[in-house]
Amino acid sequence: MGKCQQCGLLYVDPRPSDDEINDANKVGVHRGEDGALDVRSHYRASKTRQYAAIIRKLFGHDWSEGKPISWFDVGAGYGEVVAAVQQVAPAGSTVCGIEPMQPKVERAQSLGLPVSSRLLKDMTGPYDVISLINVYSHVPDFLSFGAELVAKLRPGGVLFVETGNIADLANREQFADKLYLPDHLVFSGPGQMRRTFEQIGLVLESKDERAVDSLLWCAKVAVRNALRGRISVPLPWHSKFRTVFYKARRPLTRHA
Repeated sequence: MGKCQQCGLLYVDPRPSDDEINDANKVGVHRGEDGALDVRSHYRASKTRQYAAIIRKLFGHDWSEGKPISWFDVGAGYGEVVAAVQQVAPAGSTVCGIEPMQPKVERAQSLGLPVSSRLLKDMTGPYDVISLINVYSHVPDFLSFGAELVAKLRPGGVLFVETGNIADLANREQFADKLYLPDHLVFSGPGQMRRTFEQIGLVLESKDERAVDSLLWCAKVAVRNALRGRISVPLPWHSKFRTVFYKARRPLTRHA
């Protein structure tokens, strides 16, 4: 791992080539120092319920007038977030998502969810909300990628991002789970995210930090550690790791 001495961003070093990253994202398997890393999973209805509650809380005020909105989810996976937005967005809203991993696309479509394998450049917008749920760490050049997203936002629209605060942790032991390298390429904290939003022309409106080390999470991490030959049982509610939800808004005018 490398660390930017100016901003504190953590990054994988050496980084896989762009072709390796793109190919791995399509099939869900990465080549790392410890062999193949399989990041394929499955659709989880519990995630849809979880995100429906979070989105209702964080966007409820925005939607109080009941005006339909357009929501675009990037890196939609199996479509849990798309399904969540369909449940809680105002009536008449449109929701869509894109995902590079074809098996995930096919599973989402089998559930009737509007998730496709279209490329970002082919999505024209404009959208009221673009979401990146645990996608930030997969993007090697977020300034360029983020600028492309901002161009697809309506003035006043929101970039909604979830990512962790690993760059703010004092040491590796404060995050008990696996880092999933090189599937994850960069790690940030709130300070880095605020600067990034400013650089791509957005204003950070709010952030919502949440602990994840529940008893169930710790039990799952302990099992994963044991399967990797590492005896480590994290204590619940002790970690300083947080998953953070950011709402960064595109100004209504250039000088807003």
